Amino acid sequence: MENLMKHGLRWFLFLILIILCSGVSSDRSTIEATPPPATEIADSCSLATSSAITWAPKEFECPVCKTKNIFMVWGSYGNYIYQFPSKYQLVFWPYTDDQAWYSCRKCHLTIFMGDFEGIPPEKIPELSKTLAATILPKQPERSQSESLVRPPYLEIPMPAKLAVAEKVYRTLGRTDENFWSHFYRVVGYHSNVPAEADQARQKSITITERLLAVKANEGERKELLYVLGAMRHFVGNDPGALKAFDEARKVRYDSKALKPEENKGYDEYLSKLITEYTEMIHKGEGPKQKNLR
Repeated sequence: MENLMKHGLRWFLFLILIILCSGVSSDRSTIEATPPPATEIADSCSLATSSAITWAPKEFECPVCKTKNIFMVWGSYGNYIYQFPSKYQLVFWPYTDDQAWYSCRKCHLTIFMGDFEGIPPEKIPELSKTLAATILPKQPERSQSESLVRPPYLEIPMPAKLAVAEKVYRTLGRTDENFWSHFYRVVGYHSNVPAEADQARQKSITITERLLAVKANEGERKELLYVLGAMRHFVGNDPGALKAFDEARKVRYDSKALKPEENKGYDEYLSKLITEYTEMIHKGEGPKQKNLR
């Protein structure tokens, strides 16, 4: 279960290597729930090129109902993905891409791509009951050849998919607070209804405030304060956002799980974001006002 939509160490390492490398690219033929290990990322730093984001169709069997589905899998990307505007919500590709959220056309199992094939067998009966009570728009009927061109699951609106995904992850027993803070930021990112986006982001704020109160999280305080400030800005609380950013500016990111140079790299990345954010808010041109996504 630890591999499910993990928003921890490996994301940090990805971000750190933005600072350390230029033109990094990745090409993979398989899908995982989390980014590649640090050694693989470091190896890719020797590449002086960046790859476009590419996707290809692949057939999957649903672990719950055994129905065959065509989903998209990513093949390559470049490190520019960490400079996309979603950095102002600390949400990164592929979580921002609707292709990365799979949904079975029959039982409606909906989950982040790398988790689709990792459902624990003992959870399937309970998941079946959960999914039986869910409602999703019917996916269009398409031939195999047509589905390879335009997989039917892409017709399901992201807010609807994420609503089911939330129930799925609850059923799977996810309790990690960092997971849910990230998940609700993803929900806010994809929501097209301001009130619903605010509700999701407020949930992330509440969770982040709890995480900040935990002494064991002191080393990650700078990141948590950045998340708090970002979410406050997106719900319209700029004074609260600036307060969080000001506090974040005074501390260093220092995770015991990372090497000194890795902590330094991520700390610099966060510091740069905080400076950009603060300047934009003072000008009245924050990411929310500019609709940066």
